[in-house]
Amino acid sequence: MNKKKIVEIGIICILFLVMAGYAEQSEYCLNEENQIIRGSPGSSAVQVELELDAEGILEKYNYELTIPASGITAEGAKEYFAQAKKEIDSTFFEEGEKADYVTKPVHMHTSYAKGMVKAEWNLDSYEYVDIDGTIISEDLAKEGQIVQATAELKCAEEKESYVFSFHIYPPELSEEEQLLKDIDAAIETESAKKGKDLLTLPEQVDGVRLRWSEKKEHLVWKVLFFEIVVLVLLCFVAAERKRTEQKLRKEQMLLDYSEVVSKLLILLGAGMSLKQAWSRISAQYLDKRQKREIAKRYIFEEMVVTNYEICDGESERRAYQKFADRVELPVYQRLIRILIQNLQTGSRGMCQLLNRESETALEERKAIAKKLGEEAGTKMLLPLMIMLGIVIAIIMVPAIMSFNV
Repeated sequence: MNKKKIVEIGIICILFLVMAGYAEQSEYCLNEENQIIRGSPGSSAVQVELELDAEGILEKYNYELTIPASGITAEGAKEYFAQAKKEIDSTFFEEGEKADYVTKPVHMHTSYAKGMVKAEWNLDSYEYVDIDGTIISEDLAKEGQIVQATAELKCAEEKESYVFSFHIYPPELSEEEQLLKDIDAAIETESAKKGKDLLTLPEQVDGVRLRWSEKKEHLVWKVLFFEIVVLVLLCFVAAERKRTEQKLRKEQMLLDYSEVVSKLLILLGAGMSLKQAWSRISAQYLDKRQKREIAKRYIFEEMVVTNYEICDGESERRAYQKFADRVELPVYQRLIRILIQNLQTGSRGMCQLLNRESETALEERKAIAKKLGEEAGTKMLLPLMIMLGIVIAIIMVPAIMSFNV
């Protein structure tokens, strides 16, 4: 484990300790004068666990105490009632409407002043205003109707009534709304007729000719759109898979470079020609693949292809150059230049060149392995942060809840 990981783990551990200490400190509710802060009016009771010592009789006794919230005085209740009345005045009617002209639903809430005041509503006439505040306009005359509302307010043990009146009128309908309303009435009248198997839709209402047709679902266009979306997503998925595979192929080839150079160095140093060494490495790989001793390695697959090309009559120089073009990695192109130089000038000095290249490849492999390890560590940061958030929630939520109650 490198120093960076050790520092990250140490920082996380310190954060846990700090949060645990803060949570434990925030849970203290008993001061030096044996006083406990009670909850605000309207809040629920608080459960407190204390240790009791009673001079030789009790020692560190676990004493559980239920502390009710502080009560509400008559003066405090009056203040809450005043807040509730102001809130009723501001929320009872829709925005833009006043008590002398109401056409939209009214709002009768069951609590006000942040829940400190409970309200029970009573209307002198539910014939024109429904229990949910909706205005019933069917039997409502144009001159409207005055409705009296009574809100029975209760705060702790204190009670108070709030009475006011408002004038409701039929809602003003636009030309379209009026036409639709008359069409509904015409269809309802036709539906009420008995003894008919067919319902005849009106052809004219309020002097307006009507033309009826079935609504099309446009299923073909919806299916076509869905297919296009699926095809686009499949293209994105295929492109992403291709990019992922290319990245994996590149990383695997870079990691295998030192092994390829080492095998060539050993076989060439043993007196084999380049063609023989290449064929030997390819044959060993194919044999292990057939026995399922190793997984697929991209660079050796390319070497097998090159070996087949040479066996089919392709010149070695041309086959190795095509190998470098397929691999498209600078390190392998450098290796192929060394091998092609061997074909042109002979094997003198080849082992020395490959030996230096092997040392360079080993250093590059270490750097690549270190980079991949750092990337894996970075990917682990997200799960660690999620775990940290869960731990913070476990520690902080009880402390915050104890403050609220």
